[in-house]
Amino acid sequence: MSGESSITYRSSMAARTHFFLSGGKAILTVRKESTAQQREKFVREWYRELLKAEITRLLPKWEKVTGLKATGWQTKYMTTRWGTCNIKTGKIWLNLQLAKKTPECLEYIILHELIHLVEKTHNEKFISLMDKYMPMWREVKTTLNGQILDYME
Repeated sequence: MSGESSITYRSSMAARTHFFLSGGKAILTVRKESTAQQREKFVREWYRELLKAEITRLLPKWEKVTGLKATGWQTKYMTTRWGTCNIKTGKIWLNLQLAKKTPECLEYIILHELIHLVEKTHNEKFISLMDKYMPMWREVKTTLNGQILDYME
């Protein structure tokens, strides 16, 4: 997800708006009259589509590995968390900004939230389950937490 891509995303909201990654650059082509808010929304939706595709691929893998199953999931733009889960409903929320991170970071957050379905806190049992399913999770966590969360108004 965070690698280079020359995928063009076209939205029905703006037939002449294009966003793609190429050669380490993000290129956004828009109508002259587009607003900063419209451009930001377009880019976020592009990232959301990338993230949804990755979650669709990775979540079943980790559900199978762990035997834990989320009742549902959604993406959400968050400024303070990479993910969250509602243990009462079994639903997982993943930060839209994970689309900009490596697949390992997304896998770590998916596993982290799945384990919260059976262990609410970050206690010894939680850590033991993380160690069992992803022995290198601490390194991935350090990498992820060393990266910034965007904050856009």
